[in-house]
Amino acid sequence: MLLVILAVFVLLLTLWDVFITVFSTQGAGPLSYRWGKWIWAGLLHVHRRRPIHRVLSLAGPFVLLSSILLWYCLIGLALLLIFSVQPDSVVHGSSNAPASLETRYYFINTTLSGLGYGDWVPSAFPWTLLATMGTLTGTVVLTVSLSYVLSVVSAAIDRKKLAQSVFGMGASVTQVIDNARLSDPRDSLKNHFLTTAGEIDHQRLKHLAYPILAYFHATSVDFSPARAVLLLADTCFVLQVAAPDRRAPVGVLQVANSSIHNFAQLHASGATVEQDPDCPEPLLAAAAKQGAAINSEEFKQALGNYLPCRARLLALCRADGWQVG
Repeated sequence: MLLVILAVFVLLLTLWDVFITVFSTQGAGPLSYRWGKWIWAGLLHVHRRRPIHRVLSLAGPFVLLSSILLWYCLIGLALLLIFSVQPDSVVHGSSNAPASLETRYYFINTTLSGLGYGDWVPSAFPWTLLATMGTLTGTVVLTVSLSYVLSVVSAAIDRKKLAQSVFGMGASVTQVIDNARLSDPRDSLKNHFLTTAGEIDHQRLKHLAYPILAYFHATSVDFSPARAVLLLADTCFVLQVAAPDRRAPVGVLQVANSSIHNFAQLHASGATVEQDPDCPEPLLAAAAKQGAAINSEEFKQALGNYLPCRARLLALCRADGWQVG
């Protein structure tokens, strides 16, 4: 009886994890979430002592594949426990000799794969029904897993696309401002700016649906969405406090800042955020270059409102394996 209870618990927990991970838009299941989190935390621990960007770039695909294998192993374990309740649940097709533990393991693997029973078969009802249900479960999990893989890989590609949309305008705040020319109503990248803001919101929703995306590390900073959003956030701040004739349209900044603040919320609310009370020198220099009165109360108030959001973006960069000097 204890084996049955344990088997049912393992099977239901695994199927629940599959359902939440694949079909829910609110994140991964409890098993998949913790599995990926532990692997990524261990790799980041090593990375902060000695950079291993290439190893980190393999973490996402590894977590994706290993999560699917974990589902199969747990389903196989549940079936093995169930078929171990009765010694003659699995027998030889010709001699009716009961199967050993090793043979049951072989039987479970062939059942899940749907390749047929071979020499070893379920003895009678209800074992025949349970074997059929096991094959059905394995087939369903395989099908939804393939769909999940395609969705995650597509979303991972969109991560790089978002980063390129930002870094395509420049690698620094000054370069982005000079190239975007948002203060010029006739010749600017305003539409591209707004499109990028929409991509940020889209990527945030994908991260909520597929938390595993956080483990798809880019070996180049130009493909890091966290660094890209940080650059865009700094740019919007400078354009907000710049001299009146150099400021971007209020509507454009409002849309961009809304998307940026939403993206910053991806950082876990319970996690520690290291907030620097001082403004980084490069950001001050960029603001001063755009005519900002950096000693005015207006600037200090705007900076105070921006720094908490920037701290969250910095935390996202660190969680993505990138340090910001």
